[in-house]
Amino acid sequence: MLYYKTSQPVPGKGDAWMFYECNDDQTIRRYLTYIPATREIDKVAKPFIRKLQRPEMLMIADPEEFYQYWPQTDDDLREGDKAALQEAITEKRMAAGLHFHGDMTIGEAMAVHPRVAEVFAAFHLGGCSSCGVSEYETVAQVCMGYGVDLDVLLEVLEGMMAEEQAAEASPETAAVE
Repeated sequence: MLYYKTSQPVPGKGDAWMFYECNDDQTIRRYLTYIPATREIDKVAKPFIRKLQRPEMLMIADPEEFYQYWPQTDDDLREGDKAALQEAITEKRMAAGLHFHGDMTIGEAMAVHPRVAEVFAAFHLGGCSSCGVSEYETVAQVCMGYGVDLDVLLEVLEGMMAEEQAAEASPETAAVE
């Protein structure tokens, strides 16, 4: 894959960055526009125009720059890589005792524990009519869209689970004594 970027001013919104993901022959696979001032992201998964015009005018981008706004999914990986990646992620989470991660959907996170909704509301994620989130968005996407530090949110969610596990363990300890 090849990655390119360019910027241009958007009236009333400031500069916008366009990131392109291209095949090796420079045909556009997908692209996105990101406006830092408003945090707007417009993703085009199946572009109408498939050939880069004047690629020499674009800057080379790192894949990480593209994926910070369009997180990598299983569809981006070859079949052999998918299984290996999923196995590595699962092992890492099991070893760390993690319940939450940025790639899980909001619906999956809500299903882990009933108090997850309270934590999201405390971070102003989906708690009111102007802050609606879709249960199909990932936790990372929602955090990026609302400017919430993903690591902080995950730390709070894991802390909630740790507190609950400690509370569940302490009545048993008191009953034994």
